[in-house]
Amino acid sequence: MVLDPIALWTSSAFRDEVQAWVTAQLARRGIRLTGEWEQSHVRVWSSAIRFETVSKEWGAGRVWFKVSGGGTAYEAALVALLSELYPGLAPEVLAYDKARAWSLTRDGGPVLRSIAPPDALWGYWEQLLPRYAKAQLTLAEKRTDLLATGIPDRGPAQLPVELRRLLGQLVRRPIENGGLSHEQARALESVLPAYDDRCAELAASGVPDTLQHDDLHSNNVCWPGALDDLCSIRIVDWGDSSVGYPFGTMLATLNSIAFHVGLLHNDRGVIEDPRVLRVRDAYLEPFTELGSRAELLRWVDLARSTGCVSRALAEERAVQDVPATMIGEEFPIRGWLLELLQPWTQVAQRDEVGRGAFP
Repeated sequence: MVLDPIALWTSSAFRDEVQAWVTAQLARRGIRLTGEWEQSHVRVWSSAIRFETVSKEWGAGRVWFKVSGGGTAYEAALVALLSELYPGLAPEVLAYDKARAWSLTRDGGPVLRSIAPPDALWGYWEQLLPRYAKAQLTLAEKRTDLLATGIPDRGPAQLPVELRRLLGQLVRRPIENGGLSHEQARALESVLPAYDDRCAELAASGVPDTLQHDDLHSNNVCWPGALDDLCSIRIVDWGDSSVGYPFGTMLATLNSIAFHVGLLHNDRGVIEDPRVLRVRDAYLEPFTELGSRAELLRWVDLARSTGCVSRALAEERAVQDVPATMIGEEFPIRGWLLELLQPWTQVAQRDEVGRGAFP
């Protein structure tokens, strides 16, 4: 039987159970609840509750409880693992329950979007993304540990398989429920060979698969300190993450940055503003030992193109346990697949010297 997660997570019984669990977990650390709380986030894929606390050790403080749906249940274990493998990347985990997909973390501070208007965040992004890229390079050596949390494998070798599976599912689904028309299905089938080639090129690039947040935007970055205080930054909301090609990050991140400053319109792939390109180049700097500048730029384009399938898969997992009547009418799974038909995803073939062909 498919349950309504919002009805469950907003029920008094559930919230009482959560409060009892949070109280017990914090008591072990000498922390107690003040009684002030707010359920600030309730979606069909997850919910979060903010609790205010006090303790002798760190005075007043804020903690966050989060519960994830079945499709992203790995998030609690993943964030706990990141606290061990790369402390300071994600919020500090105070407790987690893998079986129930519950986690309790210390507050990471204000989100980047609340600090300054979008057009004043360029310097923040240029500081943040190299730090995140270095974390990706380090975590590439921990691929087995990451996958053990249940995080999905969406590397370039796997994406063509997943694309064909999604196509098969959406062809059988009614259009009014997010399915594909016959014309759309045929058009997507026609790009399969090119998509396979792009994925094969990424797989052969020598850039290792690693942790890929896949939803890294200004509302998922906590920045409590000054611009140059990189140690205080925490990245939150890892529910869309996967183990995959690291540059796939640049799809959601560059799109979001460009959108919020008014640079992204109908063609979401055309991002030519020099400020956006500086952010992209800042991200790529830690990877310079793995390829030439031309190669890195080409691989970013390929990863943004092939990443449309990763985004569709993230949307699929988010609603996998949700009644169809609650999904709404936007149908982002279909929408992301149809992006594969847009001009910006049609990356040019490699030139004769084996480097990307760029203007």
